[in-house]
Amino acid sequence: MIPDQLSEVELLKILAEAQWQYISTVLERPQQKIVNDQGERLYGSVINVDVCFRTKTPMDLGEGTHLHIYNAAQFYSRRFVEGFFCVNDAPLPPVTLQAIRSKEDLEKLTVPWAYITMAFVAREESNQRLKTFAPAGAEYGKEFTTDVVPSGIRDHEMVERTGAVTLPGLELALPVENPGRDEVTYDIVPESDLNGAGLLYFARYVAIANYGERLFLRQGSRVQITTRLIRLLTTIKRRVFYFANANESDSVKIRINAFVLRPQERAAVSATSVTPLTFYFVTELRRESDGTLMAQLVTQKDLTISKGIKSLILEAGRIAQQFRLPPEE
Repeated sequence: MIPDQLSEVELLKILAEAQWQYISTVLERPQQKIVNDQGERLYGSVINVDVCFRTKTPMDLGEGTHLHIYNAAQFYSRRFVEGFFCVNDAPLPPVTLQAIRSKEDLEKLTVPWAYITMAFVAREESNQRLKTFAPAGAEYGKEFTTDVVPSGIRDHEMVERTGAVTLPGLELALPVENPGRDEVTYDIVPESDLNGAGLLYFARYVAIANYGERLFLRQGSRVQITTRLIRLLTTIKRRVFYFANANESDSVKIRINAFVLRPQERAAVSATSVTPLTFYFVTELRRESDGTLMAQLVTQKDLTISKGIKSLILEAGRIAQQFRLPPEE
């Protein structure tokens, strides 16, 4: 948990561990024994993440909720793993789960889902140099493989080539003016940011982006937003593309472009809450030491307020006016 809602960062850790256990089972060897032909330890390095909470947000998955997680995966070109996840607060019917064979299948679901693409990598000299390998003896059965290039790989190559990363609805949003700092710096904290392999953990990239978003809204935006409203932002969709890691002595430069609009779907109004604003954040993470692009993210977050907290609803209305958004229909 984070205050009042499920932690997206911690959920990603659980999903990645489920995928790594699946890999271990298919390869029929313990995780620590997954090596390349040279005997070097291999790790599952995430190259892209897509998550969608459109139908049930992290605020709906609060304290005491029992999560049911379904995971399936398939291998591509012996070096990559494409993972599919469904997350719900109730069991899913088997017919729903058996139909998932692609990211497109996930997008048709009416429950939260995640899509994670991994590559098997070994460290070369430092965290700044990682190289992909096939696990030694990795002869997967046909039921575990695909000949179709995963969308995670295709999209990763496109984003790396063009730098364009987007989400539906972003084109309708207004840019948030940023007369403040162009970027903020995050110092890597080994005790919380590194995983057991000593790499900057993929889920912590999301935490670092969240840190940058919070500072942007509090200090960088022309319209500053209070902490009590910021904590009511909840992720609806997120896409992350990973390009590089970093050493523990390094820092991360965070550059953010933010956009805002009133939600188009009035279904955002529930029996207990209202969603007066939707934000989009397009975030770039770079190593401070050499300027290398580490990741690009695009995130949709809704500001969701309980109908009983009238003061915050009024505050959100004043902020919408400061952003010069059109009146609600």
